[in-house]
Amino acid sequence: MSQAGSYTITYIAIDDSGNEATVNLVITVSEAGGLTLSAYYESADGLTGEALLLELRDIVNTNITRVSYGDTRYILDDTDEDPNDPTKVLTIYDRSSVTEVWDGTTWNREHVWPNSRLGVPSVDNSDVNIASDLHNLRAAIPSVNSSRSNKWYDTTTTAETYFPGDADKGDVARIILYMYMAYTGMQIVDVITVDESTNYTPEGRYMARFAILLEWHLADPVDDFERNRNEVIYGVQNNRNPFIDYPEFVEMIWGSIPTTSTNAGQYAN
Repeated sequence: MSQAGSYTITYIAIDDSGNEATVNLVITVSEAGGLTLSAYYESADGLTGEALLLELRDIVNTNITRVSYGDTRYILDDTDEDPNDPTKVLTIYDRSSVTEVWDGTTWNREHVWPNSRLGVPSVDNSDVNIASDLHNLRAAIPSVNSSRSNKWYDTTTTAETYFPGDADKGDVARIILYMYMAYTGMQIVDVITVDESTNYTPEGRYMARFAILLEWHLADPVDDFERNRNEVIYGVQNNRNPFIDYPEFVEMIWGSIPTTSTNAGQYAN
């Protein structure tokens, strides 16, 4: 594989009973010498695996300018601006385009990694902490936000799981991976054992499912909406989502991603 590009490798296994299993891996080959990183990421040059993850964590938390949760009401109209109509915001999960003006009812603030699973109390407008991180907040229709609740992401919507839609599943994956990378103590597991007593406590900092999120990252690539959102947040919060700037970082940290779901085990940091 001397040519840069993406390649699919198919592994097929057949047991003595004739049962067949197939797994596809997408391998990304970079140009000779690896990625050419911008100045913001220059300290991560040449790193892979955990070393890369830890360096990215240091980068995104250096000189960060946090805003209050209250202030985010008047920033999301810029971060989530509808590319086809600058007077509106594009909401997550259903892609509704609604007026950008904050009135508290037309749209509200969705925590992609749920507030109840961030390890801090329910956020107040005066709070400046993990729960006010702009990268994790998206404009949402209130009824859709309520339906999502604090469910973890999966391929179907059930009483405990939520499918964000094909148009947003990659965006969701990169936000969840950002939160995991940026904050020590976050965990991503296969299945969450629902225990409401851990909501809003450090013991409840779980999301799922890692294998699915990695698949979604490949299936729904970074688009211009995400890139613009990343730039606007950088201008306000002074940090970036590395997985939007360099999608390759995902496989450089966690390895090649199977394109069919597998048991990912537990990931903690």
